Amino acid sequence: MGTIVATSLHTVAAVLWVGGIFLAYRVLRPAAMALEPPQRLTLWADVFGRFFPWVWGFIVLLVISGYWDWMTRFGDLTAVPLYLHAMQWVGWLMIGLFAWLYFGPFKTFRNHVKAGQFAEAGQVMNAKMRPVIAINLSLGVLEAVIGASGPYWG
Repeated sequence: MGTIVATSLHTVAAVLWVGGIFLAYRVLRPAAMALEPPQRLTLWADVFGRFFPWVWGFIVLLVISGYWDWMTRFGDLTAVPLYLHAMQWVGWLMIGLFAWLYFGPFKTFRNHVKAGQFAEAGQVMNAKMRPVIAINLSLGVLEAVIGASGPYWG
C-alpha cells in the first residue's frame, strides 16, 4: 500500500510541476506577447509569484515520496535500479536549477517589476529566467520518458 501512495503522490507532483512549466512556456508565453511590456511583465510576476510556491510544495512531495517509494520497494538504496538513480540525478538537477532561479533571477525580476523597471525586468526574464525554464521543461520531459521506459531497460 505504501508504494501505491508514494508513487501516486510522486506522479501527481511531477505532472503538476512539469505541466505548469509547459503551460507557462508553450501556451501562456506566446499568448502574453500580445500585451505591452509593462502588462506582460506584471502578469509574469503574478504568475510566477503564484506558481513558484506550489513548485516548492511539489519538490518537497517529490523528494519525500521518491525516497519513501525506494525504501518501501527496495529496503535500501543499493538495490535501486539504474533508471531510478537516473531519475534521482535529473530530479536533483531540476531542483538545483529551480532554487537558483527562485533565489536569484526571479527575486531580481520581481523587484524590477515592482519598481516599474520593465526594461530591466525583461532583460532578466529573457537572459536568465527563460533559458532555465526551458531547460527544466526539457529535463521534466526526460524524467517522464525515463520513468515510463526505465522498467524495460535491459
